[in-house]
Amino acid sequence: MYYSNISDSDESDYEDESYSNQDNDGSIEEKEAYPSFSNSRLSTEKCGKKRTHTDLTDEASDPNDSDCNEDYYDENFDEKDDTNIQNKCIDDIPLNSNDEIEESGTMRKIYEDSYNYDNIQNHKAKKEANGNIIDEEKDYDTKGQLSKQEPKSLLGTQNKVQRMMLKMGYKEGHGLGKNKQGRLEPVQAFEQHGRRGLGLHVLGIKASGHKWNPAEEEIKVIEDMKWIRNPKAALPTSEELQHWLQKGPKKLVAETKSYFCDDDIDSDVLSAKTVLEDLNEDEMRRARKHSNPYETIRGAIFLNRAAVKMANIDKACNFMFTNPKPLGNNELLYFADVCAGPGGFSEYVLWKKKWHAKGFGLTLKNDKDFKLDDFYAGPCETFHPYYGPKENGDVYDPSNQEGFKDIIMTHTHGKGVHFMMADGGFSVVNQETLQEILSKQLYLCQCLVALMIVRVGGHFVTKLFDLFTPFSASLVYLMYRCFEEVCIFKPNSSRPANSERYLICKGKRSGTEGVLQHLKQVNEFLLKDEKNDVLQLVSFEELEAEKQFLQYLRESNNSLGKKQVIALRKLAAFYENTTLVEKQQATMRKECLKHWEVPDQSRTMPRHISPQERLKQLLKNTDFLCSHPAKLTKNNIDSVIKNPYDWFCMPCSTGLCNQDRTTEEKQNATFYMGMGRSQVYRYVRGSWVLVDDIKIELPRDTLLYAEVVYERTKESKYQRKVFALHILDAVILGSENISERYLRDRHELTKKFCEALWKPVGSNYARIRVKELFSVNFNICEKLQVTKRLMKNNHPALVYEFLETPLDCNNSDNDKPYFTLNSIIFLKSIASPWSRFLSKKYSVTFVYHFETSEAKYDTERPNSAVANFFDSFKNSVIWYWPNDDSLTMEYFATFIKKICPTHNRTVEY
Repeated sequence: MYYSNISDSDESDYEDESYSNQDNDGSIEEKEAYPSFSNSRLSTEKCGKKRTHTDLTDEASDPNDSDCNEDYYDENFDEKDDTNIQNKCIDDIPLNSNDEIEESGTMRKIYEDSYNYDNIQNHKAKKEANGNIIDEEKDYDTKGQLSKQEPKSLLGTQNKVQRMMLKMGYKEGHGLGKNKQGRLEPVQAFEQHGRRGLGLHVLGIKASGHKWNPAEEEIKVIEDMKWIRNPKAALPTSEELQHWLQKGPKKLVAETKSYFCDDDIDSDVLSAKTVLEDLNEDEMRRARKHSNPYETIRGAIFLNRAAVKMANIDKACNFMFTNPKPLGNNELLYFADVCAGPGGFSEYVLWKKKWHAKGFGLTLKNDKDFKLDDFYAGPCETFHPYYGPKENGDVYDPSNQEGFKDIIMTHTHGKGVHFMMADGGFSVVNQETLQEILSKQLYLCQCLVALMIVRVGGHFVTKLFDLFTPFSASLVYLMYRCFEEVCIFKPNSSRPANSERYLICKGKRSGTEGVLQHLKQVNEFLLKDEKNDVLQLVSFEELEAEKQFLQYLRESNNSLGKKQVIALRKLAAFYENTTLVEKQQATMRKECLKHWEVPDQSRTMPRHISPQERLKQLLKNTDFLCSHPAKLTKNNIDSVIKNPYDWFCMPCSTGLCNQDRTTEEKQNATFYMGMGRSQVYRYVRGSWVLVDDIKIELPRDTLLYAEVVYERTKESKYQRKVFALHILDAVILGSENISERYLRDRHELTKKFCEALWKPVGSNYARIRVKELFSVNFNICEKLQVTKRLMKNNHPALVYEFLETPLDCNNSDNDKPYFTLNSIIFLKSIASPWSRFLSKKYSVTFVYHFETSEAKYDTERPNSAVANFFDSFKNSVIWYWPNDDSLTMEYFATFIKKICPTHNRTVEY
């Protein structure tokens, strides 16, 4: 996301022009004095200032509406209790209660000194004694008699001050001087705001506030949303794109008239913004806080408001981003977050999908990029930042764009991400009217990257601001042609007084390569030519011919413009009158969060806790930690593996402990507990020890049964080896307890888990893999892929080669990874008294209950026949092969083939 402090921005306060990775929903009409959240970029002479990836905003800098930590919000808003402001509407306008008390006391003293109070009381007592009714509104003279010289207009309505003045000889229509001279009109009430200088008046602020009509404002939970579908099947050709392109001299002048919006709307927005340009920042924030019906939603449980915006958009689109169709049960959800720091959009997706989603982020690399440690709601371990070959994260740079594409295509098996989010913006301080012109290349590059990495049928959402220039309109038109449907949408979570809106593109079409290449050329032209510019990507003639699109764009600009004018005038009214409060804030917070399916809770930091304590909270019984696999020998093979079809096995590096027991304990199979990021603990000798010999990350609340191995490539003196963590089985994966699932189902989920954790090439983190799992049957020995390789000392050793070459390795056989084989571990998948058999007649497996004689095909296997993790682990068996001379592979193969008949198909249930 990009962040800025401009006329069309939401939350930043910059001193230079920048494009940033922050979300912002503020505006110039609501500037805030916050620390800069922009990500600095290489200087450019295009606009004479720096660019940083930041969020364009319209209501100035609210860090909590940007992609920044909510601590900034608390520090700048003077709010002691964050929970209260989030959960109920609070009128925290300071009341000068002491002044009021002092003033009332003074008036009482003057009244008592100047008025014969005793005479009045005596007169009233006499009247009451005679049964007369006393009119307390009437005035009495100093003798207790009704004053007959008082004007009738004052009788019955005058207050104590007026009565006092009458006693002192005041005549209506005359001054208060000795000779009736002096001013006739009352002294105006004190109207100074905050620390504003005495006598300072903001031109037009009162008039703008008076234009606000509460009846015109529409406050509701579900926003209006209109999609537009492209009826054309064919995409623009390269010849058409070149013909439409119009270049010209660079001009930094705002258009006086927009072809894509009604003139009165354009002028009203500009007029309303202009009034608010020079307002006091603190008072502006206070007015915005009280005027926006959705303000108290803030970041909810997430690190900033950007996450809430994505929750809002996702719900409005019927969760097409976090639950795209079709998505297989064991298929990861791949997404990208461009111009994304500190990562609010991604935190929402990871909260919604947990580790079942894998994200890739491109952002400027500096002190304000991704704040992964602040992802309290979702597991950041499956999100992978990328900064390009130049390590700067500049989205304008073609090499970074290509590098980002390569990383994503490698990790998504050449398909691309399911969706991409972009939230970029510019800081355009003192150039607010040029915001759209200065942001054009940022708009372009975000759309360009989307066409590069989003798979066919995938989706795209990006933040835009005003869409009044031909360049912006034509860029939206090209996206309209490249996707099945598009929608220009203003979510409730985006502050109403800014011009922020989102372009949502649904269902990427195939064959968009021509448009992609054209946008690449346009970007390269903008990077190289400092004097000339691209004025439009599509000709006016083409846009006019697309009447449906042109009408849609105009209606969108007009509708959003009207709502913005209403919000700006309301803001002016709240600024001028500090007693005004939007009473629907608490209701809107509650109802909106409920509609978006986000908990109405405060954001809390996870509590630090020891692994043993946390494990006791997650599992009722931890006695299984003391269990160890039984040793398989030639003498007990008949009794241990009675029925091979009940078992699965996997090749391992775990061996018998030698003299260097510490090294063996660290590398042998044991339990690993993930407490978040690199806080990973290993269970050794009955206690949990922080892992320090291998660099890995595991999501919070993860419990694995795994071993550390040396993965090797090549042979002899050319041999290379790296540490890797191989998972044999899993109990809990990122807070998801899978211990009761069937062994193969646990294996498939763990495989998906490892793919989500797979770090991009060049990362210094160790690879985490799941062991290959084989059913024990007649051809088990052939599947183990045991072969000999020369070690560095030129001595041969039996090793296990991976069946498939991982995508992060070369395809050469010499580069296929392998590890030295020291054992084979067997895990039982069927719980007693059930057992699995092979039907000789149909060549399929079935499970049989020995006590009830009940039989079920494996496809209809009952839960009672499933061995959960604890059953599998307690009954596990380890065969120290090839070190066990008595039980050889040949003997084992002969034993299995005697029990398991040979069939054409391999049983893998």
